[in-house]
Amino acid sequence: MSTATDFAHTRPADQLDELISRLGTGRGGDRAIAAQVAAAAARRRRQLHIQITGRALSGRTTVLDALALLSAQETEPVDQPEQPDPVLDGDLVIYVLAGSPQAADHRLLAAVPAGRGIVVLNKADAVGARWSEAVGAAQRLAQELRMPVVPIVASVAARTRAGAVDAADLSDLRRLAVGPDVPSVLAADLFIGSGSDQDARRRLIAHWDLYGVDCALSALRADPDLPASAIIQILHSASGIDPLHKLVHRRYEQVEAVRGGELLDELVRLAARAVPGDGGRARELIQQYLAGDEALWAGLCAGLACPQVSHLAAGYPSPAPADADEALSRATRWRAVVSSDMPPAARRAALRVHNGYVRAWERMSSAGL
Repeated sequence: MSTATDFAHTRPADQLDELISRLGTGRGGDRAIAAQVAAAAARRRRQLHIQITGRALSGRTTVLDALALLSAQETEPVDQPEQPDPVLDGDLVIYVLAGSPQAADHRLLAAVPAGRGIVVLNKADAVGARWSEAVGAAQRLAQELRMPVVPIVASVAARTRAGAVDAADLSDLRRLAVGPDVPSVLAADLFIGSGSDQDARRRLIAHWDLYGVDCALSALRADPDLPASAIIQILHSASGIDPLHKLVHRRYEQVEAVRGGELLDELVRLAARAVPGDGGRARELIQQYLAGDEALWAGLCAGLACPQVSHLAAGYPSPAPADADEALSRATRWRAVVSSDMPPAARRAALRVHNGYVRAWERMSSAGL
């Protein structure tokens, strides 16, 4: 019996390339349509372009280092005197704020297409006295900007990715955590103080930032025997980078899915333009591809990523159903969505989701064999 994994993990490169080959060669082919399908496939396979932008000194470079995304590029700063604003045309735009958004920030964020923007509230340790206050500020910004906002401390996240707590740092942190004079972490000058170990304290701030030092000292006060590896994990978690990573990954998958839907739309248009007759089979070949597992799975994912209906799948742990019963239940639900009153684009997305789950049910229950 087929599984959801079997249905989801089809071979797009093989099947799409086979379609292009059959269109371009042999009896019934159409080289002009083959070239257009090849161009559409190239657009679909193009690496996603991720932009990291924001004002000068907001921490764009540090966020880039913390995320370590190979396809991400940092833009020129926003709202620079006598300089044009960067063109935000990436498949995914990560906008870094280090405070309240200004008019220029609102203007540029409003131009980012729905589903393609993420706002990073950097230097979140400076927002209030507790992390919960930074989370609250991010939630208020999300309502104001109508875009997801994630609070992070990128300087600590970048350091935990690039380094480790060496023996000297760990020794100094243990000494400061359990010593008789607990150092103040309200400001760098107060932490450094005027004692004989100023150089060591300066080194700790240079390596881990004041927020990171504060987190490490708090952890060591609770457990003085924590190893260096555990402290790194604590600092990584305290930086807030993991929720941002997950959101970027989810948005990346959604943009990929939307592009898959755009490829299907182009294939439908090309099939409609192909004129049968004189042995031409271009329309038939494209329609065969569109009726296959790979195209139906791509359509399902594209439908779920459509902003107009994506909220209806918010509870799904995965696009793929766990078993045939779940596939049938989802197909039935999305059939009801298709029958409801909605704009054409949303109905097309819902229909693709329905058709995809019908095929998943067929494969998982062997009904389609």
